[in-house]
Amino acid sequence: MSASPLPSPHPHELPRTPPAEWSRRGWVRLLALLVVGATLPLLWHPVMARLSTRAVQPSYLPALEAARERIAFRPGPIEDLHRLKPSYVFIGDSMLGTRIDAGYLAGLLGKDVAMLARAGTGPAYWYLSFKNYLIASGERPRVTFFFFRDLNMTDPLFRLTGPFRWSLDEVAGPEEPALNDVIAARVRGPWFRVHNTVNTVYGIDRANAWVERQLYDWPTRLWTRDEPSRRAWLDKMNFEIMGLDRLRPMAAADLQAAEDAEADFDRFVPRSVLPLIIDLAKQHDMKVCFVRVQRRPVGNKAPEQSPRMQAYVREFRAYVEQQGMYFHDDTGDPMQTLAMYEDGDHIARAHRQRYTRQFRANLNQLLR
Repeated sequence: MSASPLPSPHPHELPRTPPAEWSRRGWVRLLALLVVGATLPLLWHPVMARLSTRAVQPSYLPALEAARERIAFRPGPIEDLHRLKPSYVFIGDSMLGTRIDAGYLAGLLGKDVAMLARAGTGPAYWYLSFKNYLIASGERPRVTFFFFRDLNMTDPLFRLTGPFRWSLDEVAGPEEPALNDVIAARVRGPWFRVHNTVNTVYGIDRANAWVERQLYDWPTRLWTRDEPSRRAWLDKMNFEIMGLDRLRPMAAADLQAAEDAEADFDRFVPRSVLPLIIDLAKQHDMKVCFVRVQRRPVGNKAPEQSPRMQAYVREFRAYVEQQGMYFHDDTGDPMQTLAMYEDGDHIARAHRQRYTRQFRANLNQLLR
């Protein structure tokens, strides 16, 4: 018995394979859309040139971008250092700012203490603070303390890009060749090459910086267009009215987890700011102590330390002590219980003086 033929498709059904003419038109349309999509962002260049009120300057970190609009260097901390002539200087981010009560410590020691703390910063900022603020001031404290978490000191890209990028302008000079070399060594991977190429063609970072600056500056433009007055007002907002002591706690604020894959000290230390800080300290006959803070306890105990993290910390200690510097690790201190923590890895306001007393006792030999 012969097989019956398949029924012919209904007239309203589309053919399974489009005709060749339709395929060619589809490819042409797709190509046209891609060309338009790639071309339109190029309009940012003339638009940004017209909108920008600051001159575009060659970047002090050409490994990240060829040129950028930047905010001005902030000299205020140098003036503060001249005025205080501190015996001890502390450098870091909110991990430092929520732990050390500088006025209270100065009272305990009977010596002046200076804080170069800026929330939301990373090791690139800390290095430039050390070089362009403390070293440049000519002041030579007995010890300079750097506060950090886990792998931060060997990760120069930590809080260097995105919304954190603008803060580095405050501490950077016109050129920063040593820091740029470190950054270049860390961004040689294929992803960063693609990013830099796209950024160069489309000016993405410049456009982002302009938008961020509009949001950052717009309140002050309501009553003044004077740049120095605007800068002074913003500094007061950032460092006094909205300083660390006045921020509202949040349950999960700034809780950082370390990645074991990055816990390779020997691999990453040559491409970090750690050698730069130590070299500067040696050149100016200064002592530096690196303080690894304890992250938020779990079950009222210090967070679990993987074997790789433990090896990293041992190698960190051996390296800085071999260079004649100091290292202190808060991790595992039984006095630093969960009750001391406010949000994330921050110490609570009510326990800041308690931490400061413990710090003084733990590092008594350096704080005499």
